[in-house]
Amino acid sequence: MKLQFRDIDIINHAEKYGGTIQQYADLFFDGSYNAAKHRLKILKENKLIKADLHPIVNKKVYFKGKIPSYHGIIAQDIYIKNKDIIQEFKREAKLDKYKVDVFIITKKLNIYIIEIDIFNKTSKEKIENVKKYIKTKLNKEPQIIVLNKSDIEDKDKIILSY
Repeated sequence: MKLQFRDIDIINHAEKYGGTIQQYADLFFDGSYNAAKHRLKILKENKLIKADLHPIVNKKVYFKGKIPSYHGIIAQDIYIKNKDIIQEFKREAKLDKYKVDVFIITKKLNIYIIEIDIFNKTSKEKIENVKKYIKTKLNKEPQIIVLNKSDIEDKDKIILSY
């Protein structure tokens, strides 16, 4: 097998985030599912990455290290759907004493905090304290989005306004 330049990026992505075939297709293969599937299979056969069926998503995911969490898969979907407007993206960002699922700064310097409520419910206290913290530190009003299971299934809900 001859390693391509793109393979290095794919392996690094697998190590840091992991993802579904469609996520790799969107990030590295201009949306071509079949091209991504073929290349990921080759990388797996050469033991450069691993693959397994995700127990919650029920799709094959490719990764290096441990299988990505459900929250991680959803966070990647959010990033992919909004990558053209994102300046900074951080998963599990620590803001003051709170950890938020996704922290985004857009190119127009809008701030988004996204909480993925699948297994737990984000408290009003956390939302208010995170808003206050960002307002104090960055002098900007963040947009806080709390996604539940039906929001996640409706992919248009994870598209941010610029």
